[in-house]
Amino acid sequence: MTWKECKKLIDSDRKRLTKSQWGGIKYLIFNASFRITFWFRIGSYLKTKRTIPYKLLYGIVFLIHKHNQYLTGIQISFGTPIKEGVMFGHFSDIVINKGCTIGKNCTIFQGVTIGSIRTNKAKSGSPTIGNNVVISPGAKIIGRITIGNNVFIAPNSVVIHDIPDNTTIGGIPAKILNYNGAENCSFYTSD
Repeated sequence: MTWKECKKLIDSDRKRLTKSQWGGIKYLIFNASFRITFWFRIGSYLKTKRTIPYKLLYGIVFLIHKHNQYLTGIQISFGTPIKEGVMFGHFSDIVINKGCTIGKNCTIFQGVTIGSIRTNKAKSGSPTIGNNVVISPGAKIIGRITIGNNVFIAPNSVVIHDIPDNTTIGGIPAKILNYNGAENCSFYTSD
Protein backbone atom coordinates (compact mmCIF):
# COMPACT_ATOMS: atom_id res chain seq x y z
CA MET A 1 0.00 0.00 0.00
CA THR A 2 1.27 3.47 -0.87
CA TRP A 3 0.78 6.57 1.28
CA LYS A 4 -1.53 8.00 -1.40
CA GLU A 5 -3.74 4.89 -1.21
CA CYS A 6 -3.74 5.07 2.60
CA LYS A 7 -4.85 8.73 2.54
CA LYS A 8 -7.60 7.87 0.03
CA LEU A 9 -8.91 5.12 2.33
CA ILE A 10 -8.84 7.43 5.37
CA ASP A 11 -10.64 10.15 3.41
CA SER A 12 -13.33 7.72 2.21
CA ASP A 13 -13.93 6.55 5.80
CA ARG A 14 -14.25 10.19 6.92
CA LYS A 15 -16.68 11.00 4.10
CA ARG A 16 -19.07 8.33 5.42
CA LEU A 17 -19.40 10.55 8.52
CA THR A 18 -19.14 14.10 7.19
CA LYS A 19 -18.64 15.97 3.91
CA SER A 20 -16.71 18.74 5.69
CA GLN A 21 -13.02 18.88 4.84
CA TRP A 22 -12.20 19.99 8.39
CA GLY A 23 -14.42 17.45 10.16
CA GLY A 24 -11.64 14.84 10.22
CA ILE A 25 -9.88 16.21 13.31
CA LYS A 26 -13.14 16.52 15.23
CA TYR A 27 -14.15 12.99 14.27
CA LEU A 28 -10.70 11.62 15.07
CA ILE A 29 -11.07 12.94 18.61
CA PHE A 30 -14.77 12.33 19.28
CA ASN A 31 -15.98 9.55 16.94
CA ALA A 32 -15.07 5.96 17.82
CA SER A 33 -15.75 4.69 14.29
CA PHE A 34 -13.37 7.10 12.60
CA ARG A 35 -10.77 6.81 15.35
CA ILE A 36 -10.52 3.03 14.97
CA THR A 37 -10.50 3.12 11.14
CA PHE A 38 -7.95 5.97 11.05
CA TRP A 39 -5.40 4.11 13.19
CA PHE A 40 -6.21 0.84 11.41
CA ARG A 41 -5.38 2.44 8.03
CA ILE A 42 -2.17 4.07 9.30
CA GLY A 43 -1.05 0.82 10.97
CA SER A 44 -1.82 -1.23 7.87
CA TYR A 45 0.30 1.18 5.83
CA LEU A 46 3.22 1.14 8.29
CA LYS A 47 3.12 -2.66 8.62
CA THR A 48 4.25 -3.00 5.00
CA LYS A 49 7.34 -0.80 5.50
CA ARG A 50 10.74 -2.28 6.40
CA THR A 51 12.97 0.65 7.42
CA ILE A 52 13.78 1.48 11.06
CA PRO A 53 11.90 4.84 11.23
CA TYR A 54 8.74 3.20 9.88
CA LYS A 55 9.11 0.31 12.33
CA LEU A 56 9.38 2.79 15.23
CA LEU A 57 6.28 4.62 14.02
CA TYR A 58 4.54 1.26 13.61
CA GLY A 59 5.23 0.45 17.28
CA ILE A 60 3.66 3.74 18.40
CA VAL A 61 0.63 3.32 16.13
CA PHE A 62 0.25 -0.30 17.28
CA LEU A 63 -0.02 0.87 20.91
CA ILE A 64 -2.52 3.61 20.00
CA HIS A 65 -4.59 1.12 17.99
CA LYS A 66 -4.55 -1.44 20.84
CA HIS A 67 -5.69 1.26 23.26
CA ASN A 68 -8.53 2.22 20.90
CA GLN A 69 -9.50 -1.45 20.57
CA TYR A 70 -9.91 -1.67 24.34
CA LEU A 71 -11.86 1.58 24.45
CA THR A 72 -14.20 0.75 21.57
CA GLY A 73 -14.42 -3.05 21.75
CA ILE A 74 -13.65 -3.29 18.01
CA GLN A 75 -11.04 -5.97 17.27
CA ILE A 76 -9.49 -5.59 13.84
CA SER A 77 -5.95 -6.54 12.84
CA PHE A 78 -3.67 -4.41 10.69
CA GLY A 79 -3.62 -5.60 7.10
CA THR A 80 -7.18 -6.94 7.05
CA PRO A 81 -8.37 -6.30 3.46
CA ILE A 82 -11.10 -3.71 3.96
CA LYS A 83 -11.97 -1.38 1.09
CA GLU A 84 -12.92 2.26 1.43
CA GLY A 85 -15.85 3.69 3.34
CA VAL A 86 -16.14 1.24 6.23
CA MET A 87 -18.23 2.60 9.09
CA PHE A 88 -19.06 1.26 12.54
CA GLY A 89 -22.59 2.45 13.36
CA HIS A 90 -22.07 1.75 17.07
CA PHE A 91 -19.12 0.22 18.82
CA SER A 92 -18.54 -2.60 21.31
CA ASP A 93 -18.11 -6.32 20.89
CA ILE A 94 -17.10 -6.30 17.20
CA VAL A 95 -14.65 -8.98 16.08
CA ILE A 96 -13.32 -9.08 12.51
CA ASN A 97 -11.07 -11.97 11.47
CA LYS A 98 -7.93 -10.85 9.64
CA GLY A 99 -8.56 -13.38 6.86
CA CYS A 100 -11.91 -11.92 5.78
CA THR A 101 -12.40 -9.45 2.91
CA ILE A 102 -14.81 -6.51 3.23
CA GLY A 103 -16.01 -4.43 0.27
CA LYS A 104 -16.77 -0.74 -0.15
CA ASN A 105 -19.18 1.19 2.08
CA CYS A 106 -19.81 -1.58 4.56
CA THR A 107 -21.70 -0.58 7.71
CA ILE A 108 -21.09 -2.72 10.79
CA PHE A 109 -23.07 -2.39 14.00
CA GLN A 110 -22.34 -3.57 17.55
CA GLY A 111 -22.06 -7.21 18.55
CA VAL A 112 -20.98 -8.41 15.09
CA THR A 113 -18.58 -11.30 14.55
CA ILE A 114 -17.01 -11.92 11.14
CA GLY A 115 -14.98 -15.04 11.68
CA SER A 116 -13.45 -18.19 10.35
CA ILE A 117 -14.28 -21.77 11.09
CA ARG A 118 -12.00 -24.76 11.03
CA THR A 119 -14.31 -27.69 11.81
CA ASN A 120 -15.96 -28.24 8.43
CA LYS A 121 -13.33 -28.62 5.70
CA ALA A 122 -15.78 -27.57 2.98
CA LYS A 123 -16.43 -24.20 4.63
CA SER A 124 -13.08 -23.78 6.39
CA GLY A 125 -11.83 -20.20 5.99
CA SER A 126 -13.06 -16.62 6.29
CA PRO A 127 -15.96 -14.69 4.71
CA THR A 128 -15.86 -12.40 1.69
CA ILE A 129 -18.30 -9.51 2.02
CA GLY A 130 -19.40 -7.42 -0.97
CA ASN A 131 -20.03 -3.69 -1.39
CA ASN A 132 -22.76 -1.69 0.38
CA VAL A 133 -23.49 -4.38 2.95
CA VAL A 134 -25.21 -3.52 6.23
CA ILE A 135 -24.46 -5.91 9.08
CA SER A 136 -27.01 -5.28 11.83
CA PRO A 137 -26.39 -5.67 15.59
CA GLY A 138 -25.56 -9.14 16.83
CA ALA A 139 -25.07 -10.73 13.40
CA LYS A 140 -22.53 -13.53 13.01
CA ILE A 141 -20.91 -14.33 9.65
CA ILE A 142 -18.91 -17.53 9.89
CA GLY A 143 -16.83 -19.62 7.46
CA ARG A 144 -15.63 -19.37 3.86
CA ILE A 145 -18.77 -17.88 2.42
CA THR A 146 -19.54 -15.00 0.05
CA ILE A 147 -21.98 -12.21 0.86
CA GLY A 148 -23.08 -10.37 -2.29
CA ASN A 149 -23.41 -6.63 -2.89
CA ASN A 150 -26.26 -4.56 -1.40
CA VAL A 151 -27.14 -7.13 1.25
CA PHE A 152 -28.93 -6.18 4.46
CA ILE A 153 -28.26 -8.67 7.27
CA ALA A 154 -30.97 -8.51 9.95
CA PRO A 155 -30.14 -8.33 13.68
CA ASN A 156 -28.92 -11.50 15.40
CA SER A 157 -28.65 -13.46 12.15
CA VAL A 158 -26.18 -16.31 11.81
CA VAL A 159 -24.90 -16.46 8.24
CA ILE A 160 -23.25 -19.75 7.25
CA HIS A 161 -24.16 -19.97 3.52
CA ASP A 162 -23.43 -17.86 0.44
CA ILE A 163 -25.85 -14.95 -0.05
CA PRO A 164 -26.71 -13.44 -3.48
CA ASP A 165 -26.73 -9.72 -4.33
CA ASN A 166 -29.61 -7.35 -3.42
CA THR A 167 -31.17 -9.41 -0.66
CA THR A 168 -32.33 -8.97 2.90
CA ILE A 169 -31.50 -11.95 5.08
CA GLY A 170 -32.30 -12.96 8.63
CA GLY A 171 -32.69 -15.83 11.04
CA ILE A 172 -30.64 -18.68 12.48
CA PRO A 173 -29.36 -19.90 10.10
CA ALA A 174 -29.95 -16.87 7.87
CA LYS A 175 -32.40 -17.21 4.98
CA ILE A 176 -33.43 -14.79 2.26
CA LEU A 177 -36.36 -12.70 3.52
CA ASN A 178 -36.79 -10.57 0.39
CA TYR A 179 -34.97 -9.11 -2.58
CA ASN A 180 -35.01 -5.49 -1.38
CA GLY A 181 -31.43 -5.45 -0.13
CA ALA A 182 -30.37 -2.48 -2.26
CA GLU A 183 -33.38 -0.50 -1.06
CA ASN A 184 -32.73 -1.38 2.59
CA CYS A 185 -29.01 -0.51 2.31
CA SER A 186 -29.46 2.85 0.57
CA PHE A 187 -29.87 4.71 3.88
CA TYR A 188 -26.48 3.47 5.07
CA THR A 189 -24.40 4.24 1.96
CA SER A 190 -22.67 7.49 1.15
CA ASP A 191 -23.75 7.55 -2.50
